[in-house]
Amino acid sequence: MINLDDYKLKTIEEGLTKIQFPEYEKVSSDAPVFYNPQMELNRDISILALQTYQNEQKREINICDLFGGSGIRGVRYKNEIDGVGKVYINDISELANRFEKHNVELNSLEDIEIHQHDASMFLRLNRGEFDVIDIDPFGTPSPFLDSAGYCARRESLLCVTATDTSALCGTYKEPCIRKYNSKPYKSEYCHETGIRILAGFCAMTLSKYAKCIEVLLSHSTEHYMRLYLKIKKGSKRTDETLKNMGYISHCKECLYRETSKGLATSTPDICPECGQKLIQAGPLWLGNIQNKEIYHKND
Repeated sequence: MINLDDYKLKTIEEGLTKIQFPEYEKVSSDAPVFYNPQMELNRDISILALQTYQNEQKREINICDLFGGSGIRGVRYKNEIDGVGKVYINDISELANRFEKHNVELNSLEDIEIHQHDASMFLRLNRGEFDVIDIDPFGTPSPFLDSAGYCARRESLLCVTATDTSALCGTYKEPCIRKYNSKPYKSEYCHETGIRILAGFCAMTLSKYAKCIEVLLSHSTEHYMRLYLKIKKGSKRTDETLKNMGYISHCKECLYRETSKGLATSTPDICPECGQKLIQAGPLWLGNIQNKEIYHKND
């Protein structure tokens, strides 16, 4: 039996929520129970995005926090968003589960279920159960997107965080190719390129299940990238959406660039401005990565 008295506890307040977790020296995957204070802005934006989504749905929404850690994200969702039904907090760590339960009780909340499963298995066991799936792992979300594609239902919201920005931005090319099936390029707009690679990988992965994405909001902040994707269904609609996939051709001499839509399209080799060789990045998402209409819905 895990006893919380065996740990020196740290108490923090974030938003309208108070949580406790074991003290540790630095943020890493080796922490007894994971809590990252640098992700507070991520969670703040998530509160606004999910509240906007709930207002659009005009009904209670059920939320899956796939990597619970201390429970801060799932507890804040229940505590700070109106119109939330059930929140499911999952973590494979028994100790994390214990602190998640503790923090639910600390905030006097109900209708929060705590689960201890492998993340992908938890999604596959609960197909179609969630209005919102939030994937915020330590590192790449790539291994879990297939199960998210299987689980996600029509008009649901998929929230995805990637903290492996060095791969997505092109500092390390091979890991990006390996994890996202896309070649990156480190340029002055590499963070946007990284977001487009991540969005493209989500689109391609979900297309196997005849599901497609609409990117509602995206941002690159500090060490992570974050996407909010509305999920739609239908093979014809998915085929049409995949026309947003393509490549960026970039000239590192004069900074000329152009895009080419299509997964099997030809791309230019020579810069039309200076005659130097062009570098290609992709495949990636060339569609919209923001929906400006949602920015003012909580005003």
